[in-house]
Amino acid sequence: MARDYRALYAKRLTDPNYKEALRQPLYDTQVFVSNTTAQLRFFTSPVGGTRTFEDTNMQLAGQLPKGHKFVADGIEVHVMPGSVVGAAYTRQQPFLQSAAVATPNFANDVWALGERGYLEVIVNSKPYLDDGPLYRFAPAQGLVMAPGADQNLAAAAAQTISCDYARFAGRPYLLLPELPIDENTAFSLTLNWAAAFALPSTFTAKIKVILLGTYFRN
Repeated sequence: MARDYRALYAKRLTDPNYKEALRQPLYDTQVFVSNTTAQLRFFTSPVGGTRTFEDTNMQLAGQLPKGHKFVADGIEVHVMPGSVVGAAYTRQQPFLQSAAVATPNFANDVWALGERGYLEVIVNSKPYLDDGPLYRFAPAQGLVMAPGADQNLAAAAAQTISCDYARFAGRPYLLLPELPIDENTAFSLTLNWAAAFALPSTFTAKIKVILLGTYFRN
């Protein structure tokens, strides 16, 4: 006999005191300007203006809407090296081909950002999780490539091909016990370094932080 799912979930769909639970992360993105940035603060700017859902899924600045709650159980830090100097971010390709020998700095930038610094979560003005270095917050997903280089001198214009994609790797960083974030409660996450420093490429990078967990809403 087919189940009547409409009746089964009627209470969940109509009772304002009943919260539905979604396995859905909170994420936010900021740029790291080489030789300028010493701290990045996440989850303080919502979607709107130039910030889209590619950047963040925060609906409000630094808090969850009324009737919503999030229980964080893991953290990922994604580093995406850039290709230009300045405040604006332009993606660096992990696979390069050029007539001139290019210095591959994708992996170098990832390592420079990850082997130092620490991460801190602040909920309702209370600090949690002063932990580092940042490579401990390894992402579960990413591009998979094998480093390598090749140079074709026989071509009309000598071509150099290089690949040096890299990301943090290791055991997922789990929050045990889990960290609850209630509605209308101020929270943020910061990445902190002792001082501003230059990336090997000198270019601006982009960093995305993902809070893994369960999202509750009415």
